[in-house]
Amino acid sequence: MPLHPAAPQELPDLVEGYRQAMRSLIDVGRTCPPDRLADSTCCPGWTVQDHLAHVASVEAYLDGGDYPEVELPDRAHLHHEFAVWMEHGVQARRGRPVEEVLDELETLLHNRLATLSNPELTLDTVVSGPMGLEMPLSELLARRLVDIWVHEQDLREALDRIGNLDSPAAAMFVHRIVVAFPVVVPKRVDLPAGQSVILESTGPVTARVGVRMAHGEHDEVVAHPLFTGDSETAESDHADQMGHPEEEVATTTIILSTDALTRRAAGRRSTLDTAYRVVGDEEVARAVLDALVLTP
Repeated sequence: MPLHPAAPQELPDLVEGYRQAMRSLIDVGRTCPPDRLADSTCCPGWTVQDHLAHVASVEAYLDGGDYPEVELPDRAHLHHEFAVWMEHGVQARRGRPVEEVLDELETLLHNRLATLSNPELTLDTVVSGPMGLEMPLSELLARRLVDIWVHEQDLREALDRIGNLDSPAAAMFVHRIVVAFPVVVPKRVDLPAGQSVILESTGPVTARVGVRMAHGEHDEVVAHPLFTGDSETAESDHADQMGHPEEEVATTTIILSTDALTRRAAGRRSTLDTAYRVVGDEEVARAVLDALVLTP
């Protein structure tokens, strides 16, 4: 099942997806009741307004601004270097009126779109990302689409305003889950040869991805991605099946909505709190979903 709607891949589509993601986040912020700005969210230590501040701080850095280093209070959620780096930008904006943060986001959106309209830019242009990490522009934009959209969903969840689940940014996150699934799951879950796991997103972004474990040439257990449409993969998969005819085959299919899938993959919702349906082995499904967290 191809991903639908497809994730943006060409530079104009990535830039438009970025514009839409930022515009939607700002709109949610503009329409948030003032008495809800201090509400807690699924991100420990962050309020509704803190999510707006986070996106503003990263975009300001990408726009060429200096990243602020301020004194941080002792916060239990700062478990790694990247979390600490992000917290400085949020802390620097705590205490500011929300309208000031939203106006900053509006200005940054204007500035970033102007920068991204440079005709000399290509998908392969190397640019600076968060923490000064260099990467191709295509990768930076893909990451920004996912990050901005995930934080918008954090706001929507806190405010009980589900929506924007069929956007280019939503499709980009599902696309990255599909790409990561056959790599991440075998690394994190001890699946035996003969076990197949299929993941289905029922929409609004629809997709299907899977992985089949099989004995390799030296009898080691190797992972084969499913539904790739790649003839070489299909031939290899068939050869493995013919080489081990005694191998028991079991398939577990996990079916869930775009909201449930992306909330779980973002680490925002535990497996226990995720709504999903299983055809096959419930324990395998739980182990796979437990392992399916892709964001830092």
